[in-house]
Amino acid sequence: MKKDNIFRNYMLDNRKPYLFGFALLSISCLLQLLIPEYMGIFTDKLKDHMLTYDQAIRYALLIAAVGFGVAFFRSVSRTYLFRLARVLEMQVRGRLFAHWERLSAQYFNNQRIGDLMSHAISDVGVIREVTMAGIFMVMEALVLITATVTAMVLTVDPWLTLFTMLPLPLLSILAYKFNRRIQRQSAEVQEAVATLTSRVQEFVAGIRVIKAYVQEKAEETLFKRDNEDAVAKNRRFARSNSLFGALSSGVVGLSFLVSVVFGGLLVLRGTITLGSFVAFNTYLSLLMGPIENLGKVVNQIQRGRASEDRLLAIFQTEPDVVDDASAIEGIERLEGAIEIRNLTFHYPEAKEPALRNISLTIPKGTSLAIVGRVGSGKSTLVHLLVRLYNAPRGTILIDGHDIHEIPLKTLRGQVGIVPQDPFLFSSTIRENIGFDPLPHTEEDIVEAAKIAQVYDNIVEFPEQFDTALGERGVSLSGGQRQRVSIARAVIKKPSILIFDDSLSAVDTVTEDLILEGLHSVMNERTTIIIGHRISSVRSADQIIVLEEGSIAERGNHDSLLATNGLYADLFRKQQLDEVAERLPGEQESGSYQAAAAVQQQEAVEETGARKSALQEAKGAKHNGCPPLRMDVNRGGAAR
Repeated sequence: MKKDNIFRNYMLDNRKPYLFGFALLSISCLLQLLIPEYMGIFTDKLKDHMLTYDQAIRYALLIAAVGFGVAFFRSVSRTYLFRLARVLEMQVRGRLFAHWERLSAQYFNNQRIGDLMSHAISDVGVIREVTMAGIFMVMEALVLITATVTAMVLTVDPWLTLFTMLPLPLLSILAYKFNRRIQRQSAEVQEAVATLTSRVQEFVAGIRVIKAYVQEKAEETLFKRDNEDAVAKNRRFARSNSLFGALSSGVVGLSFLVSVVFGGLLVLRGTITLGSFVAFNTYLSLLMGPIENLGKVVNQIQRGRASEDRLLAIFQTEPDVVDDASAIEGIERLEGAIEIRNLTFHYPEAKEPALRNISLTIPKGTSLAIVGRVGSGKSTLVHLLVRLYNAPRGTILIDGHDIHEIPLKTLRGQVGIVPQDPFLFSSTIRENIGFDPLPHTEEDIVEAAKIAQVYDNIVEFPEQFDTALGERGVSLSGGQRQRVSIARAVIKKPSILIFDDSLSAVDTVTEDLILEGLHSVMNERTTIIIGHRISSVRSADQIIVLEEGSIAERGNHDSLLATNGLYADLFRKQQLDEVAERLPGEQESGSYQAAAAVQQQEAVEETGARKSALQEAKGAKHNGCPPLRMDVNRGGAAR
C-alpha cells in the first residue's frame, strides 16, 4: 500500500502526462541554448568587421525564430502542466468532501466551521499552487541548469564556469536555514486564516442575535483582534520570504560579479574571444532565472507541506461509524420492529452515561412517545437508532437484526427523522422537501406538504414551491421550517418515522391538523415521537418517561396519569400553564386554583372535545375562514 502523500502519489499515478509535459518543457529549454550561441557568433563577426548586412538580418531572424519556438513550447507545456494541477485540486477537494461525509457527527462536534472552510479552500489552493508553479519551475530548473552548465563548460571555458558556479551552493545553505522557519510560519498563517474565517462565519450566522443584544462593537473588536493577528503572521511570513529572496539575489549577483571580473581577464589575455564572453554571460542570464526560482520553489514547497500535513491529518481520521464487516448486504427494506436490550451509552467526552439500562420493544407499525426533562437522553436515543453514534453491540435490534448488521445506506434510507433543530438548505422549497436519493413527482411533493400542513403557506408565496430560501431557511418562520422538515421526512415513505420535538414551533390547532394528517402515514409504519407537550404524545401506543438517562415510567396516557408520577406531574403543569394564560386576572382571587382543578378534570374526561375542535378547525379552513384557536381536550373553550 502506498504511503499517503498527496504530491508524490498524484505524480506517480499521472507519470505519463507529466513526462509528456516535461518533454515539451525540455524542448523549450534546449531551444534557449541556441540564443547565446548565435549571440557569440554575431559578436565575434561584428568585432572582426566580418558581419555583412545579410548576415545580420539572418541572425536576427534566427534569434526571433528561436524565441518564437521557446514561447510556443513553453506556453504549451505550462498549459498542460497547469491543467494537471487543476485536476489535482479538484480531486483533493472532492476527496476531502467525500471523507467528511464518511466521518461521524462526533467529529464535527469538535470542529469549527471556519477551520473546515479553510481546509477546503486555502489548503487545497496551496496544494494547487505547489503542483502548478512549483513543479513547473523545478522541471525548468532541472533541464535548463543541466543543459546550460554543460554548454558553458564545453563551448566557453570550464574554469570560468567553475568559478562562476562557486557561490551558487550558498543557495542550498540558505534554503536549509529558512526551511523550518518558512514551514512553521506558513502553518501559522493558515491557522490565522481559519480563525478569521470562523469569526466571519459565526458573525453572519448570528447576526440577528448580535443586533438584538447590541453587540456590534464587541464583535467588531473581536474581528479586529483576529484580523490583526492574521496580518501580523502574514507579515512575518512575508519578511522571511523577502529576506530569502534578497539573499538569493545577492548570491546570483555574486556569480555575475565573478563572471564579469574573471571572464574579462580571460578576454584580455586572449584565452576566450569577446563573442565567447558574451555567449557565456548570456548563458549565465538563462541560468540565473531558474536558480532564483528555486528559492521561490523552496518557499512554496514548505507551504505545501504545511497544508498537506493539515489535510493528511483529516484523511487519516478514521470514521467511527461505518458499515460493519458483519453487515448483511441483502437487507434492502426494513419492516420497523425495534427492540432495545439493556442499552447503556456514553458520549466519548462524557464521564457519566447519557443512557442507562434502556430496554423496550416497539412492535412494527406501533408508536412510541418519549418525554422527559431537557438532557434526559431523548435525542440521544433516536440518534443511536440511526447510528449517528455507535451503540454497543447487541443492544439495538431492528427486525431481529443487530443494528450493526444493517448497512448504513439501508438503515438511514428506511428511517425518516425530523430533527429538533430543523435544517433547510439554501435552495428552493421543492428541493428541500424532495431531498432524497429517489426522485419524487410533483404530486408526491404536494401531498407531503399537505400532510405537514405547510401547503397553504407555500402557495401564498409568489414562486410557490420554487421559492428560494435563505441560509438555513431563514426566510421561513420557525413553524414553517419545522413543517417543511416534516414533509421532507414523510415523502421518503420510510419504515420508521422519528419526530424529535418537531411540533414545538406550531400552535395547538396546527399541531392537531398535522397529527391528523400524519395519522394515515403513522398507521403504516413504526413511529417514535419526542415531545414536551402532552398533546403531541398522548395518543401513542406506549409512552416512556426518561429521567437522567433511565426509563422512569412507561405505559399509555391513561395508565401514566393513574400512576400520578412524573408524567402526570408534567401533564398537570402544562394544564396550569394554560389556565394561567387564560385567567391572568383571577390568580390572586383564589379562582385560579379552582379553575385549574376543573380544567384538569375536563382534560381527563372529555376525550371527544379534541376531535370536535379539530373538525371545526378543518371546516373553518375549508370555508375560507381562519380557524379558531381551540384548547382542544382541555375544556374546549375558544380563545
